[in-house]
Amino acid sequence: MLKHAGILFGLLMALALTGTASAQDGPITPQHTDPTWQVAYWNNTSLSGPPVLQRTDTALNFDWGGGSPASGVNADQFSARWLRYIDVSPGTYQLTVTADDGIRVWVDEELLIDQWREQGPTTYTAQKYLGPGHHLVRVEYFENFGGAVVRLSYALASQPPPPPPPTQPITGWRGEYFNNKSLSGPPAVVRDEHRIDYNWGGGSPAPGWIDADGFSVRWSRSVDLPAGDYRFIMTVDDGARLFVNGHLLIDAWKVQTPRTYSGDIYLPGGPVTAQMEYYENTGGAVAQLTWTSASSSPPPPAPPPSTEAWGYVTANRLNVRSGPSLYYPVMGWVYRGEQVRLLGRTYDGTWLRVQAGYNFRGWVSGYYIRSNVPIFNLPVVQ
Repeated sequence: MLKHAGILFGLLMALALTGTASAQDGPITPQHTDPTWQVAYWNNTSLSGPPVLQRTDTALNFDWGGGSPASGVNADQFSARWLRYIDVSPGTYQLTVTADDGIRVWVDEELLIDQWREQGPTTYTAQKYLGPGHHLVRVEYFENFGGAVVRLSYALASQPPPPPPPTQPITGWRGEYFNNKSLSGPPAVVRDEHRIDYNWGGGSPAPGWIDADGFSVRWSRSVDLPAGDYRFIMTVDDGARLFVNGHLLIDAWKVQTPRTYSGDIYLPGGPVTAQMEYYENTGGAVAQLTWTSASSSPPPPAPPPSTEAWGYVTANRLNVRSGPSLYYPVMGWVYRGEQVRLLGRTYDGTWLRVQAGYNFRGWVSGYYIRSNVPIFNLPVVQ
């Protein structure tokens, strides 16, 4: 059963119209804080030319029958466009529309429903993950002849997954994620990470908990390295700083497209502290760090701290199923950049059994996992 978020606006309220405006009052410009739909009507079925009416609608829930939406609008062969920002908590939402005749629905400029045709009253649904905050919804509709119906509602279909708990004790990089660009306040997510090797694109490092833009991360750890000269190589979009043994080795704290920096340092041998600080502004997000030795006997780059098989998720969101087939139900999700433990495989290696967090285990498609061991080294699990 769908769970309704407490902050959702009731979109199926009784019809109430406020602030009726004429066609000369200017273009539709929805505001983030506007609790109503802004709508324009045309006396044609193609939303072309100047509208004959602009107004605000409290709810998108109409059954005009054979009548007209308003004075000056045709009873047949008219079209309309509604615009509104909705403010939601994070989660996967289901949108439900009913239309007679054609309808199209966009959320954040992504076309989710496209049924632009003559039809009797028909209901359609679509699902989309929405992060916290405002999201622009656009609905376009046309009526040809006969009855005229258009309705839209939305509800929370699933809660976001809980933030992955850090492994105790943390054996790799301690990754602390903040929903701001200044690493301020308590972190929203803390997790154990074997490498700093991420390209999140326009997505979030932890959907539902960390925003896709305007976040920051602090990675810290201690590693044992032989004495010698070392070169640290960092690729970032946007800003980052690297401290090695307390020394600010690389300072690139600025908005930028993906760019690679390097810094050389002599290390006396033994435990070395490393800390990389990073922030994402907007757009793409990249954070990668490696190091090499300039000495005659270079040590290898820091390996994963254990011999366990593990992998990175490469899909934006990857279904975790109860069995190794698309026919098994979805138990939950893992997300791009998330690390999972590899427990086994099917005979052909197309499905992998994984563990995410402490006790969340299931099957995922092997095509979307980048592993630290050859897939066929994993045991076959029946």
